Amino acid sequence: MTDEFKLTPAINAATRAFADALVTENVPDPGDGFRGFYGLPPHLRRILFVIDRFERNFRKTSKVAQRPTSTDEPQGPRESPPPPSPPVDTAGADEAGPPSDRPFPDLAPSDPAAPEPEPASEPEPEAKPELDPSASDPVSDPDPEPAPPKRDASDPPARVPMSDDAPQTRPEDGAGTPTPKPDSSKPDSPKPESPKPESPKAATPRSPVADPPDRSTLDTPQPGGVPAMPTRAACSGSAGAAPIETVKKTVYLKNARTSEAYEGAIQIDGLKGLKLEDSGGSGLTLDEGSGLLKGTPTASGDFVLRLQALLHGKRCEVAAHLAVIPDPKSLWVSKASDRNDPFWKEDEAFERTEGDLLCVAASKRGRSHAKDGTFRDDHFGLLATGPGGWHIAVVADGAGSATFSRRGSKVAVESVLSGLPKRLDKHVTPHLGKLVHAHRQGNTDATAQIKSQLYLSLADAAFDAAKDLEAEAAVRNEKVSAFSTTLIIGVVRKVEEGWFIAGFSVGDGGAAVFDVRDGSLTPLTLPDSGEFAGQTRFLQKSEFSGGFEEVAKRLFFDVRKDFTAVALMTDGISDPKFPTDAVFADGAKWIEFWRDDLTRSVDFSRTNEAMDRQFLEWLDFWSPGNHDDRTLAVLVP
Repeated sequence: MTDEFKLTPAINAATRAFADALVTENVPDPGDGFRGFYGLPPHLRRILFVIDRFERNFRKTSKVAQRPTSTDEPQGPRESPPPPSPPVDTAGADEAGPPSDRPFPDLAPSDPAAPEPEPASEPEPEAKPELDPSASDPVSDPDPEPAPPKRDASDPPARVPMSDDAPQTRPEDGAGTPTPKPDSSKPDSPKPESPKPESPKAATPRSPVADPPDRSTLDTPQPGGVPAMPTRAACSGSAGAAPIETVKKTVYLKNARTSEAYEGAIQIDGLKGLKLEDSGGSGLTLDEGSGLLKGTPTASGDFVLRLQALLHGKRCEVAAHLAVIPDPKSLWVSKASDRNDPFWKEDEAFERTEGDLLCVAASKRGRSHAKDGTFRDDHFGLLATGPGGWHIAVVADGAGSATFSRRGSKVAVESVLSGLPKRLDKHVTPHLGKLVHAHRQGNTDATAQIKSQLYLSLADAAFDAAKDLEAEAAVRNEKVSAFSTTLIIGVVRKVEEGWFIAGFSVGDGGAAVFDVRDGSLTPLTLPDSGEFAGQTRFLQKSEFSGGFEEVAKRLFFDVRKDFTAVALMTDGISDPKFPTDAVFADGAKWIEFWRDDLTRSVDFSRTNEAMDRQFLEWLDFWSPGNHDDRTLAVLVP
């Protein structure tokens, strides 16, 4: 219902007039934070100040006016009502002093029907002086309160008349029957009249800006059963005197990773003076200059950091939640492969040979194999026949689903290295110079003749490797599919025009020659997928059944004056570094791969004695979702 209430124009006008009047009357501004309110404008703080003063004075004057008729004080046991008697003077019943010394008069019994008991036959005390209406307000009397006098059960309870000019009546005396006044002709006898009530002026509310009553008097329990006013914090123009409200905030920091440098900010508008109370075991610290949380977490998990600050003048407690993600590498385990297996091979390998080119290659078991303790299925081989001779690199990736693929990749590589040099020398070397020269002149017949010679050498060597796989399967009494593998062949020879480079492949992975100086690139392999997405082809005799026209599609060559490198790789490298066929054919991506990736970790100079360690460490690069065996062969001038 309160949410639906709308201020009317009359209320708005009255409130504005009230605020203007407070400024005209020089009502002080209590300052920001008065009564726990922060951010109010000065005119609203003045209104709050006046309302607070008015409420306190109104409550004080209301309590004083209501005390004579309070019915909250419990009464003692009562006797049967005696015959009516005139009111008894109660002034002498208080032994603590005159009324001017008492903060409050005694209250009358709450039950108007209860008769007053007969006074005890004791010596009458001296009459007390009559209350002076001009005496100071008993509520604001700063003198300490005397202890209330002890009363006997026979003492009559005190009564306080409601006014000076109207005699007190009793119901049992009959309506309108006045209580007899004492005889004023007997000066030595105590006055039978009751103490005068408070002056009507004392009950008049004071000015809203009047000083508050003495708190020590109001906070002290009063005689006669008047409850003490609750203690409240003193209000002044200083905001520091008011209680400071605490605000609690919860934030969620950006995720961190173990062993990686971290910087995170507390995103709360208006936050000032941030202090870190507890890092929660996260390992982070607070840079108070920048307000950033910094550090390198060493443990993974969920952490809560506790911070303190000020938010718009209020104390603010901040709970900052941080999730530290474990290093993915730490989640992988590496189990040793079975050295007793007849086809066991090292988990990693490196080879280097030199001729006119520096030829290096490295291979490493993938994490997906290491976690299960299985074998490295990749294999590679290098061969340099001497100055002016052929440089041969072969890489093969055994199918992970094939039981003896690690053996199949090795058989294929060794078969090519064994038979290819002879075939090259027989079919290519004798005619290479003449054919290359004619090809450079644009002679298409020379280009076709070069492919024919490569078919008789590279393709024929690959075909022989497929036959050797069948022979291996027969010896082991296994199906040839148990030895499935891919195959990539690359050859390079120095010629008069520069360098002759050629390649052949069956299956995924790839090879290329590139030059970072001009951004040129020539792929040496055909993108070779299987019948379904995610599949690949494997080396087998059926891949050559289409004759020269089909097989020649897998043959590539290039003649270059110079180049940066020839690279052959299995899909453990090509998939993370060149994820699509278009990227693989992009010269700029190869330049990026060479300059910004590989050679930042590996120095391919002939004098580098740490090349094997550098190469194998680089092969351990992290790529989410790519954990297959990795093999890379590089030939550089």
